Amino acid sequence: MKYEIDTIPVWDALRAGSECPLCLLEKRSRQAALRYYLGPSVMVPEVRVSVNETGFRPETLRLLARDPNKLGLALISHTRLKAFRAKLAAKTRALRQEAGKASAVNALQGLVAGRSLHDRVAETVAFLRHEETRCLVEEKVRQDLARYTFTLLHLWQKDAEFRPAWSTASGTCLRHAPDLLEMAAQTLDARALGAFVTEYLKLMEKNLARVEEDVLAFTQTFDSTQSRPVVGNPQGALDRCLQKIAGLFPEYEDESRGRKGPLMGGVSGA
Repeated sequence: MKYEIDTIPVWDALRAGSECPLCLLEKRSRQAALRYYLGPSVMVPEVRVSVNETGFRPETLRLLARDPNKLGLALISHTRLKAFRAKLAAKTRALRQEAGKASAVNALQGLVAGRSLHDRVAETVAFLRHEETRCLVEEKVRQDLARYTFTLLHLWQKDAEFRPAWSTASGTCLRHAPDLLEMAAQTLDARALGAFVTEYLKLMEKNLARVEEDVLAFTQTFDSTQSRPVVGNPQGALDRCLQKIAGLFPEYEDESRGRKGPLMGGVSGA
């Protein structure tokens, strides 16, 4: 797959000093997508067709619901629900038929009818669960993250200023580590891949150890029996630890505490 190079956002995210620049880029992408689907695109027929077909996962709807544009959300929700009702009716036609048959048979016949009914129920469950995972916003975020991850590796390989900046940064969170390693394996030759993996694992180990020490220091500040000086930086340690483990999430983002960073503006609550 061919990826476009988008260097400025990657440099900005690295310079922000976060525990994971890819987290900031993911947040930036999600905010832009949320603004898009509740902006003028609400009245664009092609966009409405896409929303009606794919929709948004529950977590994304909760973010959209925080936006002041209630009319826009109501419009796309109405036509999405209308389209989904038609799709659900078609998908559950066989289930309704089997359910009707099973409810009208005797106990012996029910053993056979029940097996077919269970199969139809399983099909409907699979359909509903699949629909719940589909999301236009997250599709856009995945596409953007692939481009940013590719760009990060391109800069590491081609930009003489990026590599030393990367080597003194905080690495990434554990959630984005597989994406970065997978992209490296797909796009770098064996020699470059070996060098990148060596540097990246060393960088990650150093920063995981730092965060572990800091969160231990944070716990020790609650211990009244602690007599030795606390080693590490307890200030903000829990936030950093949780981001390292799971990436950014609203409860522990800077903006939720009134400290917006350079990439933290955007849709309220996103």
